[in-house]
Amino acid sequence: MNPLTLQSIAQALWMKEYDRAKIPPHILERIESEKNSEGAYAERFIGRLDQLEANQLSFVPARAERYALLRRHCLEKAALSPREFYASCLFLGPESITGYEPIPLDPTFKFPEIDLPQLKKQLGWHFFVGNFTDDAGKHYSVELMFWQYSLLPPPLAADFGLSDIENQSLELHLAICDPQTGLQYRANTVVVAGTTGLVEVKSNPFTYRLGHNSIEGLSANGDLFPVRLRARGWDMGKSPDVEIEIDLSLDNSKGYFLQGEGGCSPSVDGLGTLYYSASLLKLLPGAESSITISGKRIALTGGSMWYDHQWTTGFMPVGAPQHAVMRAANNLSKAAPGGWDWFELQFRATQAIVGPGEVQMTFSALHSWANEAFYWQTGPTPPGQMTVPLNGKFIDERNLTTNISGTMTVTNWVKNDTSPNPAVYPPTNTWYPAGYRFTIDQELAPWLKEFTLTPLIASGQTGFFGTGLQYTEGGVVIRDVEGNEIGRGFAEGTNWARTTDTVVTAAGLPVNEQTRALLTPVVPSELLVIESGLYCELEQAELKKILAAAKGL
Repeated sequence: MNPLTLQSIAQALWMKEYDRAKIPPHILERIESEKNSEGAYAERFIGRLDQLEANQLSFVPARAERYALLRRHCLEKAALSPREFYASCLFLGPESITGYEPIPLDPTFKFPEIDLPQLKKQLGWHFFVGNFTDDAGKHYSVELMFWQYSLLPPPLAADFGLSDIENQSLELHLAICDPQTGLQYRANTVVVAGTTGLVEVKSNPFTYRLGHNSIEGLSANGDLFPVRLRARGWDMGKSPDVEIEIDLSLDNSKGYFLQGEGGCSPSVDGLGTLYYSASLLKLLPGAESSITISGKRIALTGGSMWYDHQWTTGFMPVGAPQHAVMRAANNLSKAAPGGWDWFELQFRATQAIVGPGEVQMTFSALHSWANEAFYWQTGPTPPGQMTVPLNGKFIDERNLTTNISGTMTVTNWVKNDTSPNPAVYPPTNTWYPAGYRFTIDQELAPWLKEFTLTPLIASGQTGFFGTGLQYTEGGVVIRDVEGNEIGRGFAEGTNWARTTDTVVTAAGLPVNEQTRALLTPVVPSELLVIESGLYCELEQAELKKILAAAKGL
């Protein structure tokens, strides 16, 4: 098997390098099975291309030449690693939504069942981020994410004899930031296929495992909370490599809330995301929680985390709407550049501030072409100030939510030259946001109306998905306009860096003009644009009806 496949399997089992002799026989049997072979993955990918070519959708530009290129490379090698299959999904077209469950307009969120990974959707993630202190008051931040992708639409996976779990590609993202040393330790991204037998999902007790890494409910009734999070990895961008580990026990002190509109964030004609959060997870009393860096165990005594569960169809790659008129409408405007900035903020009153004790906010700001001059910058000087509108939620002491809006200004930038595994994910040397100022439109306490965010460390708070895409994720300190600390949180950003060559390499393709072009949008022809405009004119009533029914826009 591909050395990177073996490395991920090893690290999922908490071994830095693959050692066949140390793997239990029942696990080894699954790893070395025909279902997990690169020949089987190549066969499935050819089957996926066959399906896409047989389900070309109206008002969607054809990708015949691109699919022919992918097919030729796959047939020539007669082998495809699970990670190569996964990365190659980024090259597929809007018709790639065929066979996946659409996002509904009237979702039901039934707990605790809904906390389980939604394996029939195209993509989903369980996401925990937060800030902690030890008994000396030293500050650390932690990120843990399980990111799962259904490689084939479930009906096609079943045709190949795969269960929903076997059809998954599951990533582990793990990071610890230590501002005392000025370093973030980010584990090499582990990418493991469900056919290895290393992915486990159980409802009672709640269990979600990737090898030895786990999200485990501690109750006997199937609830996610209280929960124990355990994970280990290696930052291979440090010299020497640094082993990190977390063991956290948390309880959900405020409960859940639905993001967007009734959990739709958004839901438009079968596309979008379903999304809910828990804004304040506190350390479980009576249980030991710790982080470990280079063998040094640090007991945690204070702090909290944030939990997101989100799943989507038609997000990666961008999918086609269900109705022809919506697909036609998409041809009449330029597609958005993709990417976003997201924040979770956990406020607390202090001696300098009188107000509600524990309230939270979350925001997102989608990238737009209006700010193109700030994205993908690698020059010698940082971009200037960037101000964008944002929308989100305010969560009060009773866990009641209010929609809020405002503006976010990036006030500082840092050029990121780090990577958790430079041999696989070369540093991008891209300018990333490194300081923010927020102004809120709604009437809130004065100290919640305007504030700043400062990252825990100046640089290095970036990571990579197994596909090769880079993102930033790191702890921040919240301060009021007087400079008083009023809380802590996390800041996230995607699609700030161009990593085309890294994605092409992750897909197992040679890097050249043809393969780089696989990531560029297929622009509709002039004739298709004309036909799309005429069709939208004829079907105006249906278009208005679909948009009126959409939620969370």
